[in-house]
Amino acid sequence: MKNVIICSRVSTDEQAQQGYSLEYQEEVITRYSLHKGYNIVKKFREDKSAKNFNRPEWIKIIAMIQERKRKSDSIDAIVFLRPDRFSRDMVLSFLEIAKLSKIGCDVEFLEGDIDVSNPEALLLQAIGFALPEVENRKISKRSKEGSHKARLNGCFTGTSPRGYKSVRVGKDATLEFNQDADLIRQGFEKMASGLYTADEVRRWLNGQGMKLSKNQFPNIIRNQAYSGKILVRALGNEPEQIVQGLHPALVSEELFAKANDVLSGRKRNMDFKSDKINLYPLKGHLCCPNHGRTLSAYASTGRSGNKFHYYICTKPHVKCDRYPIEDVHNQVERILSNIQFSAQLISTYRTTLEGLFENDDLNRKKNIQKSLDEVERLNKRKSFIEEQYMDGLIPAQEYQDLKNNINTRLFNEKNKLQELQEVLSPFREYLDKQVPMLEDLVGFYKSVDGRTKNKILGCIFSEKLYLEEKKVATPKFTTPIELLLNASKVLQNCRNKKEVKNDLFFQFAPPIGESYNFNAMISYSIIRKSTV
Repeated sequence: MKNVIICSRVSTDEQAQQGYSLEYQEEVITRYSLHKGYNIVKKFREDKSAKNFNRPEWIKIIAMIQERKRKSDSIDAIVFLRPDRFSRDMVLSFLEIAKLSKIGCDVEFLEGDIDVSNPEALLLQAIGFALPEVENRKISKRSKEGSHKARLNGCFTGTSPRGYKSVRVGKDATLEFNQDADLIRQGFEKMASGLYTADEVRRWLNGQGMKLSKNQFPNIIRNQAYSGKILVRALGNEPEQIVQGLHPALVSEELFAKANDVLSGRKRNMDFKSDKINLYPLKGHLCCPNHGRTLSAYASTGRSGNKFHYYICTKPHVKCDRYPIEDVHNQVERILSNIQFSAQLISTYRTTLEGLFENDDLNRKKNIQKSLDEVERLNKRKSFIEEQYMDGLIPAQEYQDLKNNINTRLFNEKNKLQELQEVLSPFREYLDKQVPMLEDLVGFYKSVDGRTKNKILGCIFSEKLYLEEKKVATPKFTTPIELLLNASKVLQNCRNKKEVKNDLFFQFAPPIGESYNFNAMISYSIIRKSTV
């Protein structure tokens, strides 16, 4: 007598409604098995998708078969109603059947049963498994196309973003604000201010009762849905698009753009007034000599009520040295005072930049005008199709498709134009900021706020500064600083200044608008391998 396991499976209510309910399957398979004279060892029911075999009940079935494989009551076969109840993946189905065969267990189907003694059985079996997989792919394709069309029409499909809840307006899926909306809006405002890091905003939101991981918060800031837009992914020959959503915008387009600029590091508030960053500009640049950990900072109140400020080791539950900020700051400033560039380098650098920026400004102005012309052309095109639609010359669907396409192109072109206009600045203003920094680095450092000090240090020192016996150890400079110092020495000893200018200093030119960025200042020197 053949020992068998009966297995029935459904994954959706729809399947149950179509006659594949667990009860129906089990009843039919039981009658079949009894008719065949099989001994039914156990009946299993599954309510999981058949995308793979990592299913709880299936794992139990395999464990039972393996446990009994060398016993007198070993399992000879598993009986299903049809192949799609076993799996909807053809490749995985064959692999699983092969695995079962090795331990002496067959798989039988009531519908489309296959005689394994027939040489054509393998082909018939492949067809049986391929049909549900083809159907699955058809369903998946129809689902994607339906979702794509809905999003093109401004509907929101998928999981609702934080601050929204999914609703239906008629037949359209869209969003409306929930209790978290105001907090999310405040998060955007804090991010856009430039006064906080992304993690500081995230921790503030978590303190208000939200639970956001380090990865979740940046995704919120980058989500177009908060500005009232819908991102429509590319499908087939249709490109990726951004369309106006049916849902209300939580933040303005301007606020959305500012928050993303800060998140991407393109903009920072240079009028930063945080007491902490101004008090501790070296925070993040100092390392504990005992434990190798980055030093933090804190203020201690003395008996007299006066506050004393220190940099301290961040290793928990360990007593370590603390370093008065005045001593450390003075030491760093002395190091900076030793970084001096020759008058010849500064003069040559200024002359070189004047010519470079003049050409660069002309090119940028041309690109701005080209972008302005494109925006004007797209707006005219948009007005034209609106008139065509109003006159009944084009159908509604075609009009909507054309409109969405133009809106996407307008959105991208306006963003491009905004970036060009923001980057464009008079080269004279740029020179007036950059050259004094080279002339008197330590003086410039002392004159700026804490955040700018912190950035300057990151451009000068390639590694964190170690404190050895409460003294700042000799630091390593970044490649740009090393190159500038070497270039300064070369110029001092070079007789032919024009030759050096033409061969070297065009390589030191920075992109316009990159204030306080030494790496940008000589980015070309790194790329082209300076000869100094």
